[in-house]
Amino acid sequence: MKIGIVTEYFPRSEKFEIRGGAEGCAFNEALYLSKNHDVIVLTSREKGMPPSYKIGKIKVITCGLERKYTQSGSFFKRIIFMIDAYLKSRKFDFDIVIGYNFITHSIAWLISKSKGIPVVARYHDVWIGEWTKNIGISGIFGEFLERFNLSRNFDAIFAVSNYTKNKLKKYADSNKIEVIPNIVDINVPEVDKSNNPTIVCVSRLVKYKRVEDLIRAIHIIKKDIPNIRCKIVGTGPMLNYLKELTKKLNIEKNIEFCGFIEKHEDVLKIIKSAHVFCIPSIVEGFGIVVIEAMGCQVPFVATKIPAIVESTGMKGGLFFKPTDYVDLANKIKKILTNKRLYTKLKKECKDKYKEYSRDNIGKILEMKLKEILSKPKK
Repeated sequence: MKIGIVTEYFPRSEKFEIRGGAEGCAFNEALYLSKNHDVIVLTSREKGMPPSYKIGKIKVITCGLERKYTQSGSFFKRIIFMIDAYLKSRKFDFDIVIGYNFITHSIAWLISKSKGIPVVARYHDVWIGEWTKNIGISGIFGEFLERFNLSRNFDAIFAVSNYTKNKLKKYADSNKIEVIPNIVDINVPEVDKSNNPTIVCVSRLVKYKRVEDLIRAIHIIKKDIPNIRCKIVGTGPMLNYLKELTKKLNIEKNIEFCGFIEKHEDVLKIIKSAHVFCIPSIVEGFGIVVIEAMGCQVPFVATKIPAIVESTGMKGGLFFKPTDYVDLANKIKKILTNKRLYTKLKKECKDKYKEYSRDNIGKILEMKLKEILSKPKK
């Protein structure tokens, strides 16, 4: 197959420099599919990126104006990216095209119409009715675009979870929706555990990720475990607020803001060295990083929301009530102070993680793409 992948962001190398689930999904799937098929990726041109480059057998074409990674705003440069990606797609003879987020679903659809080929929307979460709540006034653009996307006639929609599929059923033909989980296949580093009991959180620092709940929980935990440490990996518009909150609670010595870490291997080392992984987010379509923590055999504490409950099978960690930082603090303390529970959760992590291997999920993805191509053209 000749497969076109349209993703707003994509790593620069096999070092897997990612900041979000959609590009991680695109990278892992491109990597698997490129073993036996021709894969061309159309993505944004971030600073320092050349017009084209290769990662293994994957050919990457950068499109639009040079720009920084952003989750919201950047309307003009996003529109230029969309137009340029569509124009550059004309040079390639795809058999099928896949879009990986709300910005690229419409591009993939337009490419399919111009070439008369099948199109797939890879879907992580549905935000219709929730855009402005999640990211503010700039979410109006996302609301409009997602509604437009889901009114298009995709040949298939690949949802990452049943949770996402059920949300999609309100807006798309349920017969066209397939559930294919994310590939989570990492090389687990060998590192020593931190000397102090350590919590790690890997997250974009945006409102709906609720990292402030973790900071408040650390403030509570410190009363019983004075040497508690927390490492927060990621960047975003909430950074200054979170730093000020840390100062206000007088826990600056307990919390380390690590910023964006370019090498995925280095992120995994931080996770592996910790004792507990935390994801306090109230909005997730799957929660890839939780499964990565499971791969590192680090028990988690996560918000009890449908997507994470589904992806983990409620194995390998404990859940707390959304936005309830007191409950979060209690669950973290429970894991840190109960050795028998900790051992049990580590084993559950190891067993559950195996379900998301590149071979297991990749074979399903490949089979579904072949099924779409085998159908008679309309």
